[in-house]
Amino acid sequence: MAASRALRPRTAALALAGVLAFGLLVAGGRPWAQQAEPETLGVQFHTFTDSRGVTVLSPSGDLTRDFTDRTTLRASFGVDAISAASDSCVRCHSEGAHNARGFAGLTLLKKYGDTKVAVGGEYSKEAFYDAVTANTSITRTLNEANTTVAGGYAFSLNRPMLHPTEDRETQFSHAAYGTLTQTLSKTTIAQVGYELSHITGYQSNPFLRAVVDGVRMVGIHPEVRTRHALTARVRQALPARTYFEADVRRYVDDWDVTANTWSVGLSREMSPRLTLSGIYRRHEQTGASFYQPSYTGQPEFYTADFRIFPFDSNLYTGRVIFKPKDSFMMFPAGTALTAQYEFYSATTKFEAGILTLGVRLPLGHH
Repeated sequence: MAASRALRPRTAALALAGVLAFGLLVAGGRPWAQQAEPETLGVQFHTFTDSRGVTVLSPSGDLTRDFTDRTTLRASFGVDAISAASDSCVRCHSEGAHNARGFAGLTLLKKYGDTKVAVGGEYSKEAFYDAVTANTSITRTLNEANTTVAGGYAFSLNRPMLHPTEDRETQFSHAAYGTLTQTLSKTTIAQVGYELSHITGYQSNPFLRAVVDGVRMVGIHPEVRTRHALTARVRQALPARTYFEADVRRYVDDWDVTANTWSVGLSREMSPRLTLSGIYRRHEQTGASFYQPSYTGQPEFYTADFRIFPFDSNLYTGRVIFKPKDSFMMFPAGTALTAQYEFYSATTKFEAGILTLGVRLPLGHH
């Protein structure tokens, strides 16, 4: 029931990604248009600690298999072990409530010439929250594969428990997106995208309490929210096997939250087997129309959810990818080893560090 990720409208991220999502308000845009993946098995171990005393240990994995030259199945799975998950649950857990979450998902990808269609779903369950998500997407390449058009839709049913009672509420989320990716030159790729989401049902946070006339009370949020996001991305190859990336995102919703997010990064192939990357991301947002540090009288809506407070944040990411030339220890040739560290800080006095270690193993050659 981690307060930092309660009532997320999308459930496909791990708990630690949910914490970063709160910093960016919603997940930071769509990836580049879907590409067919080679047959691989990926395993990652995440450790997360923050300034509120929360720790998360999250092993996760994904498996990609080709059944035919046109059909691919991708499975994802993972577990989060969360300690001291809610700093506002001290009424019944003096040191914060411990929690665990498991999730599993499947995606089927079919190719029809230059068109790819994906259909999938995910189920997530934890002590005080469960969610089901179904999604579909379509991708088409045009102009001799220099142009890619993609779009998709996702539906989520989220059911939080109103701890400390066993009562549950319901939330429905609809999200759709579209992207256009264009090769501008031999060294430059650009993408623009738009995302629309509409959420109905219970959207308060049952684990955070706002101060109303000096009394701490569970916040009350509107039960309808529509969100819009515009994104633009550029990837530029530079001399000496160096690559530059830049992203910009503009977000607005009908709760009067607006946000601007931008990031820049550099990657350098130090050798055919070693790549170093660094990324900086900046996020600035306004608060919801009903946000106040404290409330008096009888307000219709009030909140203690720091995801819709006004704040600025910074995210620093460093990554190392190592690809052994031949078999390495127990790993076969073609293995990729990843180590990544992220540091997040916000003007809400929230800080977090995330360490990720991962390995991706080839399952076969075509």
